[in-house]
Amino acid sequence: MFDHTDGRAARLAQQEFMLRMWVIDRLGPDDTDTDWSPEALACDTLDALAFTPPQAAGLAENWRDLPTEQIRELRRHKNLTAHLESLVDYLAPGPAREQLLTWTAIRLLLP
Repeated sequence: MFDHTDGRAARLAQQEFMLRMWVIDRLGPDDTDTDWSPEALACDTLDALAFTPPQAAGLAENWRDLPTEQIRELRRHKNLTAHLESLVDYLAPGPAREQLLTWTAIRLLLP
C-alpha cells in the first residue's frame, strides 16, 4: 500500500496508466512492446492496487467514517483504475479481465 510519502508515486503511476491507455486507444495495441500492450497494462494496474476488490468495497461502504489516510488510499485506487473501462475492451476473457471488470464496478463506490 502507498503511504503518505508515496502519494507522488501513485500520481505518477496513474498518469502513466492514462498515457499508455491513450496511446493504445489512438494507435492500437502492440503486444511486442510492453508499454503498449493491454495485457501488460492490466498486470501493471493490478500490481499497483494494495486493496483487493472486497477490501475496497468494504471500506467504501462507510468511507466518510474512515481515517483520512484510508480515504486517500481509496481515492488513489479510484485514480489508478480510471482507465479500466477502455482497457477491458482490449483484453481476452480470463482472470485479469474479470478482476478489472470487478474493479470497474467497485470504482463507482470509491470516494
